[in-house]
Amino acid sequence: MFTRFIFFICCLNTFLVAHPHIFIDTQVQVLPEKIIIVWSFDEMTSAMLMDDYDKNKNKKLDPDEVAFMEKDHFRTLEPYSYFIHMSDGKDEFDLKRIIEFTASFENKKLIYAFAIPKPKLKKYELRFYDAEMYVALILKNEWLTCKEPVKCKIEGYDADFYYAYKVMVQE
Repeated sequence: MFTRFIFFICCLNTFLVAHPHIFIDTQVQVLPEKIIIVWSFDEMTSAMLMDDYDKNKNKKLDPDEVAFMEKDHFRTLEPYSYFIHMSDGKDEFDLKRIIEFTASFENKKLIYAFAIPKPKLKKYELRFYDAEMYVALILKNEWLTCKEPVKCKIEGYDADFYYAYKVMVQE
């Protein structure tokens, strides 16, 4: 019994000190017809992913490497809703459709750019977080662009162990 208790405390302690291992600077551009998201990975994650996906080691991503990266790395995030959840203010919806994916390597950072279709709502939220706290998606006011007549603002919370932001959009 005592051994089980110690095991439980150790497992709980491991969960309580969980923290992000991957940091992604996130830019959001809300346009009348779609929402463009740009992720800029931290240098360590970028180096590891480039080592895995830049097969010819020319320090750039060729079209076939981008296609493989999209299939093998990016699309595997679908069960996590790509760390983006939409809300109408009451209910939260997982994101299932991504369009226009591209990837590049710039200034020692891996950049993913993709778009999501704009919801048919006049007022909604885009919530950016990883519930497992492994990935930190960071948003700043200067990384948010909204094209008139759309109005947007960011609210967020970041700490050493948890990051969550939302972009509130109103047309």
